[in-house]
Amino acid sequence: MSSETTGNQVTFTFAGKSLSCRPNTTVAVALWENGIRELSHSHKYGRARGVSCARGHCTSCLMRVDGIPNVRTCHTPVQQGMVVEKQDAGAFYGPPLQKVLSIGGNLFPVGFYYKWFTQPAVLSRVFLDQIRPLTGVGRIPDLTRSTLALPSAPDVSDASNNPQIEKVESTNLGNLGCIVIGAGISGMKAACAQDDQVTLIDEHPVPGGQRASALETLAKSTSTRIERFDVLASAHKALVAAKDELVSFPNIQFRGGLKAVAGYRPNGLVLRNETHLFTATFDRLIWNAGALDSLGLFPGNDTPGVMGPRALFRLLQRDGLEVKGQRVLVIGGGMDLWLSAALLSSKGAKINLVITESGYQSEVSAAVDLGWQLTTGLELAEIQNRGSQAIEATFTPMSSTPGPAHSHMRLQADFAVICRRGKPAYDIPYQLGTKLSAQPDLGGFVARETRMGAFSGKLPGGHEIQIQGEAAGALPDQISQTTSEGELS
Repeated sequence: MSSETTGNQVTFTFAGKSLSCRPNTTVAVALWENGIRELSHSHKYGRARGVSCARGHCTSCLMRVDGIPNVRTCHTPVQQGMVVEKQDAGAFYGPPLQKVLSIGGNLFPVGFYYKWFTQPAVLSRVFLDQIRPLTGVGRIPDLTRSTLALPSAPDVSDASNNPQIEKVESTNLGNLGCIVIGAGISGMKAACAQDDQVTLIDEHPVPGGQRASALETLAKSTSTRIERFDVLASAHKALVAAKDELVSFPNIQFRGGLKAVAGYRPNGLVLRNETHLFTATFDRLIWNAGALDSLGLFPGNDTPGVMGPRALFRLLQRDGLEVKGQRVLVIGGGMDLWLSAALLSSKGAKINLVITESGYQSEVSAAVDLGWQLTTGLELAEIQNRGSQAIEATFTPMSSTPGPAHSHMRLQADFAVICRRGKPAYDIPYQLGTKLSAQPDLGGFVARETRMGAFSGKLPGGHEIQIQGEAAGALPDQISQTTSEGELS
């Protein structure tokens, strides 16, 4: 990312006020570091939304930038002179209506706004034109209230001279034979296990996956030594070995900075980078796209300042979010808990761990030596805002933990990281015809015949598909402990 700067600072405008930030970061992080975490609101209840996934998958960070609505500010580089605005509710009585819905939320069934007011036609029209837009994201610039119809379609007969046409280059890559999506440890191992020509695709510019930059930062850290944490040292060792093995295979072509965005039957993929769209077909697809953050179901899981570990890694490593001196609650278990805490500590944050899984004795010992606050035997009950730049988490004893009934503990922090099993990335295998089933113990929907963190089968058109790693419900701890043959040990 690059930007025109004034000295060492970039100046931009938010809500009519001039703000400054360091260059080479995103709009969302620039606002965060200026004390602004509320970026949008939910349409139904008007609840505050902030940075959530930091990868452009959700709508929580949508704002109006330089007059353009629905800009994903977690991906948009901040620029000198940029004007950033919230997308307010459509009508002045929208927020009161949202409060009424929130107070009486239990009285309204899920999706009632799609099911009610459909008959008779007159009532349906009133609902569509007057009621439903009340909690929208605002009006498109320069459109008046009376403009109910969509503008006429632009003339596409001569797109080269028509400024209304956004020019997006697309390229057909043809049939690539074997395609591996995802260049984390599991994806690199899968690519190296193939005998024919392989195209390895990942949205990151270099192989390694979502945790690679965090692990490599810790490997160089002198304050938070990675060798103190067995699970992190093992993961870093596996990462280095997989990258070293990858470069020794001339039959593997790595294409970084490409993201798989859709699948079309029988064997097609749509890929994109920042400027181009690509199409490709395959004979065999090996899906190692990992998992998405899953925060769990509890009141306040959408509070600004609450995020998952993958979002944290992006904000710290990609965008340089400044956390020195901040109090951070790291809640949950598994490798991501320890990686999040160690990375935050290496950048000067004050760590308060609430551990919900047993084991990891060397990690617990290291946490004590580093002076981290540490609590066990609790489960998260609720998170609330405490002002615009702090949160408060309420915990209750686990059912297996002795203690008085209805007791609770409250912990405050600047923000919180919730580390749970990730939700397998399944969208494109599903689009291609893979049959899925809900398996909560594996994080969500996975292919029906998934066994031991892997699936192998045929798509409806007869083409081969394999799903491996976190996309098949494997834990990151397991992936870093795989054998040379790629089987989970």
